[in-house]
Amino acid sequence: MEEMPCLHAWAILKSKNLKADNYYSNLYKSETVVKTYDVPVYPLPDESKWKIPASISEEIVLPPRYKRPPGRPKKKRDKPLTELLPKKRSNSCCRCGHEGHNRRSCRNEPTRK
Repeated sequence: MEEMPCLHAWAILKSKNLKADNYYSNLYKSETVVKTYDVPVYPLPDESKWKIPASISEEIVLPPRYKRPPGRPKKKRDKPLTELLPKKRSNSCCRCGHEGHNRRSCRNEPTRK
């Protein structure tokens, strides 16, 4: 999507001693970045000297109709798979030490230490 190889591809290119310039977009090359900032940018004149067409100056811009709800915004995050799966609990008995039941439902003989 970004026209740039992923980390795995970079590792393969490096291991095979290939030039990476052939495998990513011209947008990321240093010559393109230099050309981007090569054109001079002039500051705007004072606001009183602006020439605004009448069709634009007559247009009324209203604020958005959306009203922010009260309270703290809710978190929107992707939960990992471990949080989505139900947690498995295994009880262990303190009398006999076996798992799957507790002291109340223990039917085994208690172990003596």
